[in-house]
Amino acid sequence: MIERSAAGAPVDSGQELELRRMEWFISLGFKALFAVAGDSEIAAAEKRFGSHLDELIHLPAEALTPRTSEETELVSLGQHGS
Repeated sequence: MIERSAAGAPVDSGQELELRRMEWFISLGFKALFAVAGDSEIAAAEKRFGSHLDELIHLPAEALTPRTSEETELVSLGQHGS
């Protein structure tokens, strides 16, 4: 059996669980920050969380595709660095 949303698309049960957790934290008074990759997700987040959504970050999938270098150099920040 495949659970479907009201729009007829399959529901990602892992994501649904995380969204319900987010709603629970919001109900306890925590601020909500939601990151989305596309315009349809923005509308869905605004619809689901409404005025309880404090921030919305648009992060397109393409922004996650650049590879970092095979080698990463560590740089000392000195005694007061973190």
